[in-house]
Amino acid sequence: MVKPLQAGVKFFAIFDSCHSGSALDLPYTYSTRGMIKGPKSLTEDKGQLMKAGMSLLTGNTKQLMSFAKKNAPSIMRTGKNFMNKSSKADVISLSGCKDDQTSADAFEDGRNTGAMSYAFIKTMRESRDLTYQQLLNNIRDILASKYTQKPQLSTSHHIDMSSKFIL
Repeated sequence: MVKPLQAGVKFFAIFDSCHSGSALDLPYTYSTRGMIKGPKSLTEDKGQLMKAGMSLLTGNTKQLMSFAKKNAPSIMRTGKNFMNKSSKADVISLSGCKDDQTSADAFEDGRNTGAMSYAFIKTMRESRDLTYQQLLNNIRDILASKYTQKPQLSTSHHIDMSSKFIL
């Protein structure tokens, strides 16, 4: 759906469905702090990543090569993903949850709805002057008291999460 979109096209998609974290399979996914999430294998063991950085600085090629050998497949996959999944169009996806989670059905304000859909509408009604980071955090904050799902914001290009969200 994304690949054939032309430069200049702006596409904002909302998925409030189970396992929707990468529904459009976009290369950039952002944390609630506005940072791009890296490959899990690299971000889960920050100590190992720090040691590799120190190895580079101190010239310890043995430790650096060990790190590179262990993580090369993940790094290569990530690089391929960025090249293959990028688009000339400006695509932003807001999903109801991570890939390994379910999106809750909810009963809010006297209506049946998706939990993330409810949180998105509530957020937009309260303020239309939000950054992308505020949008993601507000939605997550609304859901946190009743649900375990973690909505995801993904894009086809790097964006500044402190820039204004425009719908």
